[in-house]
Amino acid sequence: MSTVVWLLTSPRIPAGLLTVEAWDALQEAEAVAAFDEGPAALAIRDAGIDVAIVEDAADFLEEGGVWIVGEDGDEELREALAEYVADGTLELEIVYGSWDPPGARLLDLVAAVSRLHAEDGCPWHREQTHQSLGSYLLEESYEVLDAIASGDADELREELGDLLFQPLLHASLAEDFDVDDVAGDLVDKIIRRHPHVWGDADPDDLYDHWNEAKAAEKPERDHPADGVSRQLPALAFAAKVMDRFADLGKPIDLPALPDGVKFEADEAGDFLLAAVAAARAAGVDPELALRQSVIERAGIDQD
Repeated sequence: MSTVVWLLTSPRIPAGLLTVEAWDALQEAEAVAAFDEGPAALAIRDAGIDVAIVEDAADFLEEGGVWIVGEDGDEELREALAEYVADGTLELEIVYGSWDPPGARLLDLVAAVSRLHAEDGCPWHREQTHQSLGSYLLEESYEVLDAIASGDADELREELGDLLFQPLLHASLAEDFDVDDVAGDLVDKIIRRHPHVWGDADPDDLYDHWNEAKAAEKPERDHPADGVSRQLPALAFAAKVMDRFADLGKPIDLPALPDGVKFEADEAGDFLLAAVAAARAAGVDPELALRQSVIERAGIDQD
């Protein structure tokens, strides 16, 4: 009875980085074979081990040895092996030479986006710019929020993928940086802003660490609202600006509610809706009016 070692490797890991178990099996095998001269087969051959490239695996199965599984999984051969094992014709041992680390499929996504922007890629994607894609980034963000609100895990998974697609598209289009620069900068920022995780700082002071790191990163910012996106909807913009001032102990001089107007927390939505209706009745765009009020009261430069 022959023994076949089914050697599985990850195409996302450098081909020569195999486990000790895999190298032991290869060195002890009387035969090593594969259908294609893929990266794994070439790396093993470079290590001094003979690899036979065959079109028909019948002779190999009769003698046994290590089979280097191709990137497509060699499905037909796998099914045949299952039948041979079931009728006792051979013994099968599965050895993992390498496997995907967490996040490995992100490499496939980067490669797919690069393919879209290649000369023979997708004409529509090749025509896009950062500006033309901007609205899609916003749209996908809102669709993620819809999925969160729905509580549907499958929908959230899909929408997060659509959102993840957007920054990779922008990174692929950029001329002065690439996705590795984006990821590297983000990792550095995460570590810098969490000294209580990557260091010995006191976790009780994590908000102080965060704010100190942000201040050190952007020393040119001298206004509490610097860095708050002007693209935020007016209501979110107002809340964010007020939070920034409050964090610094400098509350904005806010207008008081009209005399006699009071409401409970569960009535806030109705109150805001009534304010929007009143603004519209007065011929005022509530979005622009609120934004202008925040800018003026917070002393934000309008340029």
